[in-house]
Amino acid sequence: MTRPVGVCWDVDGTLLRGGRVGGEVLRRAFLAVTGHEPPPVAMGGMTDHLVAEAFRDGLPSDHAAALWRRGDEYTRAMVAAIAREWDGRVPELAEVLTVLPGVPEAVGLLAAAPHVDQIVVTGNVRAGAEAKLTAAGLHPGPFDLDAGVYGDLPGPRSVLVHTARAHLERRHGGPVALVVVGDTPRDVEAAHAAGALAVGVATGAATAAELAAAGADHVAEDLADPSALVAIVTAAGEDPHHTRGSV
Repeated sequence: MTRPVGVCWDVDGTLLRGGRVGGEVLRRAFLAVTGHEPPPVAMGGMTDHLVAEAFRDGLPSDHAAALWRRGDEYTRAMVAAIAREWDGRVPELAEVLTVLPGVPEAVGLLAAAPHVDQIVVTGNVRAGAEAKLTAAGLHPGPFDLDAGVYGDLPGPRSVLVHTARAHLERRHGGPVALVVVGDTPRDVEAAHAAGALAVGVATGAATAAELAAAGADHVAEDLADPSALVAIVTAAGEDPHHTRGSV
């Protein structure tokens, strides 16, 4: 019997590339909340909540200690500031954003497939995800943003995938198969930690070899052959533990 499948899309590096806009949003938010320029941080696959923590911890010890004393108020302030910074940025994004190969076709094919829900499970706060998807022409569209899971949640990225599973199982009243589509080893690790199938797409910073080494169940250079992703999703509905392979 085919069970419902939730396709959990990462945004940056998987669906699209947004240029440097996201980095500037994070910089301005941190400056507004703390008065400091953020330290260098390798942000690939991190949630905005984790980026806020990494910015804090990368400061000189006296400044970091002051932010630690603020406790959760600091991260709440950062999440709110990041959301505010995304306001009105769709035109700026539209000038620099690139939709990655095969994405519109893959999203369209999955939208027409039975028993498939497409949601975003992204490190962005919702305002950032919505701005990027709007600029990319992917919203309004098949993504149910109300069911999406965003980077304001504390904890590792696997928390997002666990939360997505809970949302979808409530919707369907029973078990669902999950397929996470992402471009970083963190996406792969989060998928497996939550019992989901991991499809690694080498359109971000990680190579296909790095995604395979991280344990991705399927690896593709890109989504130029969207029917291959549809086949993986269909197989997941029929057998959530089907054999690993390559796209």
